[in-house]
Amino acid sequence: MPERQLLVGGIFVVMRNLELTSLDYLLVALYFAFAIWIGFAFKKKGERDMDAYFLSGRDLPWWLLGTSMVATTFSAGTPLLVANWAYESGIARNWEWWSFLPGAMLTTFLFARLWRRTGVRTDAEYVALRYSGREAKILRGFRALYMGFIMNGLVLGSGLVVIAKIGTTLLGVPPEAENFQLYRWGIALICGLVALFYSALSGLAGIVITDFVQFTIAMLGSLLIAAYACAQPKVGGLSGLVAHIKGLSPGHLNLLPTSEAAGLTVLALGLFLTMRWWSQVYGGAEPGGASHVAQRMLSARSERDALLGTLWFNLAHYAVRPWPWIIAGLAALVLFPEAGDGERAYVMAIDFLPFGLKGLVLAAFFAAFMSTIDTRLNLGAAYFVNDFYRPFLVRDRSERHYILISRLITLFQMLGAYAFLLIASSMKSVFFLYTAIGSGSGLVYILRWYWWRVNAWSEIAAMTAALAGMLVFRIFVYPTEETFNEHGVEVLVYSTLIVTLVWLVVTFLTPPTSRERLKEFYRQVRPAGPFWKPIVEEVRAEGEEVPPGYSVPWCLVAWVFATLLVLSILFSAGKFLLGEPVGGGFYFALAVVSWGVLQRVFARKGAI
Repeated sequence: MPERQLLVGGIFVVMRNLELTSLDYLLVALYFAFAIWIGFAFKKKGERDMDAYFLSGRDLPWWLLGTSMVATTFSAGTPLLVANWAYESGIARNWEWWSFLPGAMLTTFLFARLWRRTGVRTDAEYVALRYSGREAKILRGFRALYMGFIMNGLVLGSGLVVIAKIGTTLLGVPPEAENFQLYRWGIALICGLVALFYSALSGLAGIVITDFVQFTIAMLGSLLIAAYACAQPKVGGLSGLVAHIKGLSPGHLNLLPTSEAAGLTVLALGLFLTMRWWSQVYGGAEPGGASHVAQRMLSARSERDALLGTLWFNLAHYAVRPWPWIIAGLAALVLFPEAGDGERAYVMAIDFLPFGLKGLVLAAFFAAFMSTIDTRLNLGAAYFVNDFYRPFLVRDRSERHYILISRLITLFQMLGAYAFLLIASSMKSVFFLYTAIGSGSGLVYILRWYWWRVNAWSEIAAMTAALAGMLVFRIFVYPTEETFNEHGVEVLVYSTLIVTLVWLVVTFLTPPTSRERLKEFYRQVRPAGPFWKPIVEEVRAEGEEVPPGYSVPWCLVAWVFATLLVLSILFSAGKFLLGEPVGGGFYFALAVVSWGVLQRVFARKGAI
């Protein structure tokens, strides 16, 4: 078969043409038909009011909202990134993102219930509830436009570029082909317009249903790639895979970094586990929760559903999803050592699938793409309409009017995202840029819930300093993409120190939020802990008792054992898959103990 090239993440992927049958195309068509049907099925519910359109009427059960969170973080390029780390550096390199787990789990126990209590529609609207003064309005409007257009635009546009590249490759259209641009634009248009159609028509209610199906299809596709790659005679199953990797690079099988594994040092891991999870802001793992994670917590039918949904998200995100990608990346190292990188080899491994299943994998890539795009479209419209258009431009109009504007903004976002196809032909590495943009600002998003003295200027200072720091590091200190990505630890440490110092100084140099606003916030949200003591005393002096209904110390106990539970399940699965039953049994026992402690805490009245 002839070969062709795919440029993903700035890397040329060389693979054989995939032969697709009518069955393969039928599976893809059925998936698109299902997504379109969802748009019509949930149209009426989405049109009821703004809460229905952006929050599904605040009636989502924990299992559905948690799965929707996972699906949103499952982009078309995620398997390539994780497989590439396993291929090039070994399993331990995944601590680059596993290290965000403690922060994400902290959101589960200390913030999920508080988000549900706010009654806001977006994390930008939270600003208006928590702070007072003109600075609060400025921060809300700026955050709405920044998150709704800049960050969302980057995600949407880069997603279109990736899915166009993957789609043309899997359909057998090389870049030098005369009709390449037609296919490139056609794939991006079809995928984008289907996601636009059902997300604009149904709102969040339809999105979470498609997310559930999309997550199932995407996981099945990942499992199939891993299974067929391991089944090749050159690999010889899981036992053969382990034997081959031990011969090629034994350090690749370690769950923790050692001197034998490249890409991540023990010192870097130590800094990640002690600093990254609370200091860096990264999509899906923001300290305290934000963006689509906050939206899902706000859409929960109860505080308990918000907490359990976030717990399921962390379990699925960190313990369930990674292993098919990791196993496929390691198998690709055995099958295609000459490929040079895991992204290239992972895509090449798709060629081992039989007819019919190739179409399912193609649908899985489209599903992974749409599960990110649909949420971003809905969330971007929520930011613009709820936090900019309605409070600052056009007030006191009907709910139908604002839903119409939301749909128009959804369309506008999608059209803007297509501009990326005109100016970009490849995906750059955005993981380190995302983490660098938020380096050092995470602490303010945690403390704004539990320390009354944090004000709007604190957030403004943190956001500004973090963004300025990223630009300085990226442009002047590490002026190339390669050197910038290689010095992520240095960026983390210096940014955290500088940004934290800046926002703390600004906090004490600026006046606090008005006492009345603080008391209103406390009465509604009821945060626990000692750092609201002055406000609690004033509320009590006015004759009110506002019990939080949970205990910070017990929540911290749950946080520790829930984090241990997820890591134990992750390591147990890995040990069993890699033929180490003793290690797998040890981590399984640790998971059982952690679950038992967690259950006892859940059963304790007033604990969480």
